[in-house]
Amino acid sequence: MFIVKFGGSAITDKTKPYTFLRGRIAQAAPALRGRRAVLIHGAGSFAHPHVKAFGLTPTGIALTKATLRRLTALVAEELLEAGLPAMPVEPSDVFWGRSLVRREVITHALERGLYPLLHGDIVPSDEGYVVVSGDDIAVELARLYKPSAVIFLMNVDGIYTASPGSPNAEKIRRLKSNVYLEGTAGVDVTGGIRKKVEAGLAIAALGTPVFYCSISDRESLEIIARGGAPENCTSVEP
Repeated sequence: MFIVKFGGSAITDKTKPYTFLRGRIAQAAPALRGRRAVLIHGAGSFAHPHVKAFGLTPTGIALTKATLRRLTALVAEELLEAGLPAMPVEPSDVFWGRSLVRREVITHALERGLYPLLHGDIVPSDEGYVVVSGDDIAVELARLYKPSAVIFLMNVDGIYTASPGSPNAEKIRRLKSNVYLEGTAGVDVTGGIRKKVEAGLAIAALGTPVFYCSISDRESLEIIARGGAPENCTSVEP
């Protein structure tokens, strides 16, 4: 079983509200066809602006939830077109804080040939409501399900020491410890690339291989699905 996170920057234009980049998921999804996987998508330009503008107020929560459902519908439609019938699972229904408290909903879908589809969300907690990113969800799912690998699909082909394309940016082939990383473009209230790095290190500490790949690199995803380690991605191995 695999856990695959479609990054918000890979499937939306994070600088333009409500901009879904149709066709991105279709590039990667066929490599997962016929394999058990839990899928996660980032909130991207559909949710971050509302949290930024309104915070965790009733208005902010309602707007964020409404736009997340719109994005999930678009993602689920594209997954189905690629042969992956998704079962959307709203994290606010199964998470309490950063803990998955209703695991049976996800397991039930997996056992019946569906692809559970979660996303970054606003979820209830002891403190009221908190933002749980897709990266947080990936860590919790990895802890509970012990997947063969966790794959972060991004709009670039790995983790870099600075913004890709900048003069001193170097791709990190194998991530061993946290490094200084510059911020990303657009609005992101969950920590951007640094959050992905922290999540990957936490997952690797559980004994699970982690890969950061380009969403357009189907070949690398197929290699991982067959149990290999592609050269074109950044890896974090236990």
